[in-house]
Amino acid sequence: MSTYGLIQEQRRIQPFYWIFTQIMSGLGMLIALAMIVGPIYLVTIFTEEWLWLTLILLPLGLWLFYVLWRALRRYAWKNRHLDRVEMDDYQVRYIQWNPETQESEEDAFDRSAIQQVYMSRYTMKNAHFYQKANFGEHVMLYQFLPEIHIIYRQGMQNKICTVRFYEGAEAKAWLDELSSQEVPLTFTMYSNAKLGTEEFRAGLEEDPYLEEASWTGNVLLQYEAYHERRMKLILDRIDSARSVQRKRKQKRAARKNVKAFRNVGWAWIVFALQWGIAILLKEQAEQGNVNPVSSLIPIVVYVVCGVLFGFLTTIFVWKHVLIYCIFTAVNLIIISVSFYASDDMSAGARMLDTMGVVSFLGVLFVALPLIAYQYRLTARKGLLYKNEDQSSSTTQDK
Repeated sequence: MSTYGLIQEQRRIQPFYWIFTQIMSGLGMLIALAMIVGPIYLVTIFTEEWLWLTLILLPLGLWLFYVLWRALRRYAWKNRHLDRVEMDDYQVRYIQWNPETQESEEDAFDRSAIQQVYMSRYTMKNAHFYQKANFGEHVMLYQFLPEIHIIYRQGMQNKICTVRFYEGAEAKAWLDELSSQEVPLTFTMYSNAKLGTEEFRAGLEEDPYLEEASWTGNVLLQYEAYHERRMKLILDRIDSARSVQRKRKQKRAARKNVKAFRNVGWAWIVFALQWGIAILLKEQAEQGNVNPVSSLIPIVVYVVCGVLFGFLTTIFVWKHVLIYCIFTAVNLIIISVSFYASDDMSAGARMLDTMGVVSFLGVLFVALPLIAYQYRLTARKGLLYKNEDQSSSTTQDK
C-alpha cells in the first residue's frame, strides 16, 4: 500500500449550491437592508404620521440581516476548514475542526496503538450540498451514512479518532484495511456531533445497544442487519411505552369522568354514624369522662370517619375528600344546633362545639389545600404529558 493510501476528507459544498446559497443570502441581506433604510428614509423625507408605523420593519430587518450574515459566514468557514483523516501502512493522522470554538485538533498515532474500532451511523443534514449527483438526480436532504470511531492509546489515556464517510465504498475500503489490525470491532447506535471529545467516548462505551461484531464477511451488511434488529427493538419499546401511556390516559379519563356524588354509595352511612358518635361524646362529657375542650378525641373521630368514608365509596376520587370535609362540617353544625341553644355552656355543648371547630379546621386545612394541589398537579401533568408526546414523536422520527 502506498503512503497515505486512504484519505478521507470532509467535502466542500458543491459549486452550484455554494453559488446559489451566496446569491440567495445576498438577496436576503439586500431585502433586510431595504427594511432598515426604507422606513428611516420615508420618515425623514415625508411628514405623514402614519409612515412612523413603517419603523416596525427596522428591528425585523436588523434581525434578518444578522441571521443571514451569520449563516453565510458559518458556511464559508466550514467550506475552508475541512476535517481530514489519512492512514498509511504505519500511521494515522487527522485534523478535526470545532465549529463552535473554531479551533482544530491535530494528532498522529501509530496503527499499533489502535485498541478498538466502533462502527455507527451519523445523520447528514443538507446532503444535497455535498454529494455529487447528475443534473436532475434526486438527493435526499437527510441521509444516514456510515462512520467509524478508532480508539487508540496515547500515553496513559485512550483517545478517539472519528472518520465519517459519504459513500459505502469509502467506508468499506477503510474497514477492509482496519480488519488486518485484529482489534475488537463493535457496532453501536450512538452518534454525536462533538467528535473526539471525552463525552463522546463515554457515550460510546455506555451505549445500551452495543454489539460485538466480526471482521469476516461484509461488515457493512452485518451492520445493516444489526441496525434493523436494534431499530425493531427500539420501536417495540416505544410502542410498549405508548401502550402503557394510553392505558394510563384511559384510566385517568375514566377516573376524571367519575361522578363523585353518584359513587359515594354506602359511605353516606358515615354521616349518620357521626350523629351517634356526637351524642355518645356529649353524654360522656356531661358525665365527666371526657374533657369537653380537648380536641384529641374529635380529631381521631374525624380521621377515622374519613378513612371509613373513603373505604365505603364505590370508586374513590379526590372530590370525595371535599364532600367528606364539607358535609361533616355542615353535619356537626346541624347536630350542635339541634341539641343546644346558643347560650348553652354545658359540658356536652362545649364537646359538640369542639367537634364543630375540628370539622371546620378540616375544611380549611384539608379541603382547600387539596383543591389548590389538585389544580397545580393537573397543570403539571398536562405539561409533562405534552413533553412526553413531543419526546416520543422525536424519538420515532429518529
